Amino acid sequence: MCVLDDLIIGGGIIGSWLALHCARRGRSVAVAEAAEKPGDGISGRNSGVLHAGLYYPPGSRKAEHCIRGRALAIEFAEKHGVPFELCGKLITTGRTNTADERAAALARLETLYENARASGAVGLERMPRPGDVYPGVQGELALHSTRTGVIAAPDYLAAVRAAAESAGAIFLLGRRFVAGAAGRAEFQSLRDGGAELICAERIYNAAGLHADEVAAAFGVQVYEVRPNRGEYYRLARPAPFRKLVYPLPARSSTALGVHYAFHVNGDAYAGPNSMPADHKRDYRIVMSREEFHASLARILEGYKPEDLQPGYAGLRPRLFRLGDACTDFVLHEAPRGVLHLLGVESPGLTAAPSLAEEAALWFTN
Repeated sequence: MCVLDDLIIGGGIIGSWLALHCARRGRSVAVAEAAEKPGDGISGRNSGVLHAGLYYPPGSRKAEHCIRGRALAIEFAEKHGVPFELCGKLITTGRTNTADERAAALARLETLYENARASGAVGLERMPRPGDVYPGVQGELALHSTRTGVIAAPDYLAAVRAAAESAGAIFLLGRRFVAGAAGRAEFQSLRDGGAELICAERIYNAAGLHADEVAAAFGVQVYEVRPNRGEYYRLARPAPFRKLVYPLPARSSTALGVHYAFHVNGDAYAGPNSMPADHKRDYRIVMSREEFHASLARILEGYKPEDLQPGYAGLRPRLFRLGDACTDFVLHEAPRGVLHLLGVESPGLTAAPSLAEEAALWFTN
């Protein structure tokens, strides 16, 4: 049995930042992570984008923590040598076929611009005919976000974990959560099958896709994570410019649509799409490259279907409360001394340092 100030369940980017914030405050911290290699879930299977806070309702946790988290992430990356690039992003009206489609797209782009400004996003400019500057980009008008960037997500997670360990946090890998109650949690070692009981004054549930299961074990049974799969196709070559290209977001989804993205190392991708996953390890790629190509061509020309090859897939922890979709990050304390972080999907990678700081200070307010 181990008695700690803070126990964190989940060692992804949120759990690692939580560990760093807590350890920096002089608290004893342990992170229990089921995987032997943290980062093979949500934290490592994404676009690696540092968002600038354009999409989220003003005053929401997503808006607040995206903008502040981005600044903290850049500060950390500069200090610790994590590769990143503030390349900027174009959100374009895309190819339209009728006058009505064109008018609707222009109105939606203007609504997005006003929402971004109201949320506190900066570095925004309207760009007419973006294809004149960036060859192949479709659309009559684009919103240019100069503060959007990309970061090497695996390197970022490893650096945050290393910083947390240097501050005194302990990472316990290969520990599968079994049961919990106020002040205690039980785990099974995936190495030898042994049981382990850890006692802590404060417990944080940062289990990502499995946060609903952990919450239910602590008696919070109103939440359900329905995994949503996002697939990526790798492109044969990058575009002739270093700029992300996005479509206008769908009105009915928190997913941002198939876009053109590149990693810091230069590899270029189309994706992700958005579809329900069969289970929480469903990393298949099922959409055809022809469908992917058709989606990409609405915003960026210059690729043929044969230029796309299956890349990788990620999962979003789409959260529901009593059957209703939750569109913001959720922090829920129950029982006393146990804080659950739920529904941390995009912009979770960007928001992580700021959202984790809110959680680390939760019990001191």
